[in-house]
Amino acid sequence: MMQKTNNRELKHIYNASLFNINDLDILLHETLKQTRDLLNAEAGSIYIKENNELAFNVFQNDTFSYEDVYKQFYTLKDIRLPITDDEKYLAVESLRTKKIIIIDDVYRAEDYDFMGVKEFDKKFNYKTHSIITAPLIHPISNDSVGVVQILNKNINGKYLVFDEKDKSLLSMFCSFVALSISKAQKDVVKLKKLNDKLKETNINLEQRIKKEIEENEKKSVIIYNQSKMVSMGEMIGNIAHQWRQPLSTISTIASGLNLNLQFKDIDKKEISINMQQIVRTTKHLSQTIDDFREFYKITKHKVKFDVESTINSCISIVDASLSTNCIKTIFKCDSNIKIYNLKNEFTQAIINLLSNAKDALCEKVSIDEDRFIFIDLYTKNKQIIISIKDNAGGINDDIINKIFEQHFTTKEKEGNGIGLFMSKQIIHEHMNGQLEVENENFKYQDKDYVGAKFTIVLN
Repeated sequence: MMQKTNNRELKHIYNASLFNINDLDILLHETLKQTRDLLNAEAGSIYIKENNELAFNVFQNDTFSYEDVYKQFYTLKDIRLPITDDEKYLAVESLRTKKIIIIDDVYRAEDYDFMGVKEFDKKFNYKTHSIITAPLIHPISNDSVGVVQILNKNINGKYLVFDEKDKSLLSMFCSFVALSISKAQKDVVKLKKLNDKLKETNINLEQRIKKEIEENEKKSVIIYNQSKMVSMGEMIGNIAHQWRQPLSTISTIASGLNLNLQFKDIDKKEISINMQQIVRTTKHLSQTIDDFREFYKITKHKVKFDVESTINSCISIVDASLSTNCIKTIFKCDSNIKIYNLKNEFTQAIINLLSNAKDALCEKVSIDEDRFIFIDLYTKNKQIIISIKDNAGGINDDIINKIFEQHFTTKEKEGNGIGLFMSKQIIHEHMNGQLEVENENFKYQDKDYVGAKFTIVLN
């Protein structure tokens, strides 16, 4: 009759969800808590069998603060009790004999000295009254997996000794506990194998990623060089445009001077004016060469540079191409904005964006209509903002999110998609900034326009 009653009580007390806990530490804590609740005990601990030793794993005491429980756990966590006949440890005796042992009064018991318990009581001003120790035996394999030790049965503030009913309940409860622990230990082994396999996979993955990064770096160099070559082709055309008018001016002045000399019509003042014009024109040509030479320098180190003058140099480089296509540039800026970063790569990004705006205007806006590129440079929240927008009608919604992708282009025959991709790479990866695009409706000189607006943000 007692057995049926205990089974019924146990069915309502033991939480079957413990079978689903894979983390052994969590399982042991939950198991000890349920065991103590079952026996109305205020403290307890669990030892797990590891080879030929009992290893301390869990400690709980309802009368202690969390800090004291923490201190006590770290005092005991390295304890290993050898499973031999040489030492009379209560936990070892219970495991070896596979019996539940009840100690009514620790301080009167003669079979065990309980030195550790008494030292513990003295250190923490605690009093251990009674102990019940039970082996955790697997009900199927009959293997011992550990020992649970429960201290001080306390009902309504009164300490009582553990009785036969407690012993019977604990016996059945420990079978469920042993099953749960055994399952969790197997899960831990499986998890360790999975973790080992995962580590191996991660090592292989790291090697693959490293290889991919190296390959991508090589590809980036190739793409960067391709972008430079494309830009170089455009720049040669720009140089021709830039130099054509100045060279024509010099040629005209030289021809006029030659005729005057032949006819001995020499006017020193006129010669001086013409020579000054030739000097100014050659300086312009020299400055053009300096702009192009600066652009093609292969530099990767950061320098402090003036953002306004650098953008002006970019405009100068593409100015001939813009002028030929009747495109007007409106540049507004805050003065004295300087930054420490990659000047040459920044120059290439700006030129790419200007060339992109030029192409859009030539494709979508008739040469008889107004063609504008607006450049704004300013600071906001200690960040440098550069916006470049046109009045070419904007970018279609179905492609606006793709324009920075490598090799994406709307120019079926001429385009290679490198320019905007490289600009994004330069600003994001090399200069730690942002480059975004959006369509914007705006008004200029009382006329409404729509265009693509590229915004660069640098810190």
